[in-house]
Amino acid sequence: MKKSLLALLFALAFALGTAGAAFSAHEPKETKGTVTKIEAVEYEVTLKDEKGKEVKVKVKDLKGIKAGDTAIVKDGKLEKAVKPVTGGY
Repeated sequence: MKKSLLALLFALAFALGTAGAAFSAHEPKETKGTVTKIEAVEYEVTLKDEKGKEVKVKVKDLKGIKAGDTAIVKDGKLEKAVKPVTGGY
């Protein structure tokens, strides 16, 4: 009886541990970077951040985006990033 209870507790601990790891693997809410690749069929874009790390992100729409654009993906919505105006008067 004690062995089966102990085995059940270990199985439960393992299941909860792997479920927690799966939830932590979600992509971040907001991703910024330069578009390096567009996969129109899968609605995915590959973005390269400032550090050079590339990440694939699923998006809802690809309108108006091309490779080389700076973009922000927030909750699956892809937006072209607007560069701030610099310079003097």
